[in-house]
Formats: sequence, C-alpha cells, structure tokens
Amino acid sequence: PTAREGQVKRRTPEQRALLDELKTAAAKAADVFKESCADSYAMTPPGRLRAMTNRVDATLNAVRIVRPALEKFYNSLNDEQKARFNALGPDVGERSPQQPQQEANAQAEGCGEPKSSLTQLPIERIEAVIHPAGKQKEALDRLSQATKDAVKGLQAACPDDVPLTPLGRLEAMEKRLEAMLQAAALVQPALDEFYAALGNEQKARFNTLQQVA
Repeated sequence: PTAREGQVKRRTPEQRALLDELKTAAAKAADVFKESCADSYAMTPPGRLRAMTNRVDATLNAVRIVRPALEKFYNSLNDEQKARFNALGPDVGERSPQQPQQEANAQAEGCGEPKSSLTQLPIERIEAVIHPAGKQKEALDRLSQATKDAVKGLQAACPDDVPLTPLGRLEAMEKRLEAMLQAAALVQPALDEFYAALGNEQKARFNTLQQVA
C-alpha cells in the first residue's frame, strides 16, 4: 500500500528514493501479472490446470520483482518507521492492535487444511461419471496418487504462523507459490495421461464435470 506509506513519517532523501524504486517495481510486477491473463477460458481440465499454472508462475515472478526493492526500502527504516510500516494493510487504522496477529493465525490455520484449489480433483466423482476401465483406471489411480502427493507438498509449505513484517509475508508468499508450482508439476503429467486415455464421449463428460482444480 504505497499510497498509505506516508504514515511512515520523516523519511530521509535516501528513503524517498528507495520508495520510488519500490513503486516502480510494484508497477512492473503488476504489468507482468496482467500479461498472464488469458484471452480465452480453457475448456479441458488439462488446459485449465496449465492456465492456472501460468497464472501462479506470473504471480511468483511479480513477487520476485517486488521483493528486492521492498527489502532495500524496509532495511532503510528505523525501528519506529518499521513498526508503522508493519501495521500498514487493508483497513489500516480501523483494526485493533490484536487484529493483525489474529488474522495471521487464521491464515496459517486455513493454509494447513487438507485441501487445495490447485490440486483437489474429485477422483471418486470422476470415476462415477467417466467409468474408466483397464488402462484408464490405472491412469486414474496414478492421478489420484499425484494429487495426494501434491497436497502433502502444499501442506508442508504452510508456515507455522504468518509473519507480521512485509518482508516476512512476501517471503512466505514466495515459498507458497513455489510449492504450488511444484504441486502442479506433479499433477499435470498424470492428468494429461488420464485425459489422453479417454474416448471422445468420456472427454466430453470430463470437460463439463465441475471441478475445483
């Protein structure tokens, strides 16, 4: 929230220059993120997962663009300025002192739940609708195992608590995005294999099957 950074009082000329660098990096990151938006919606499950992976990859690139500039600016602040900067965020000034930590704890708990919008495929429902047989069933079993392994990796990447400094939060976000890409890399080959093994009618059913991923 660079527009609200004015609350970090008495900036030095060096700090003002570093803040300008941060604003420039944030603008560049936003452009990178926008470029990842697809002009059309993928119609197949493998295509949707690839589109999501591209979006996550763009988000990770955006974080990596911002992080060096944020680190230089944050490290230039004195302790009082850092404390004010740490408090910046949504609805700043309207939260009680306890709210940031409460929100951080809630985020950490949510991250650790055994689910993931990136990898949670309704395997049982797929089996009921598609009726895979032979090699198709074997491919579905591999897809099921891949999704389980991916979710385990995502849960392992969840922080024990959410950092209260901007630098810490950005670092945690970067690790989480890296874990999401690794999860997608586990699922994508298995999903491609299963999809390729289906007949035209089965693919049509799978394409219209409502999925989280």
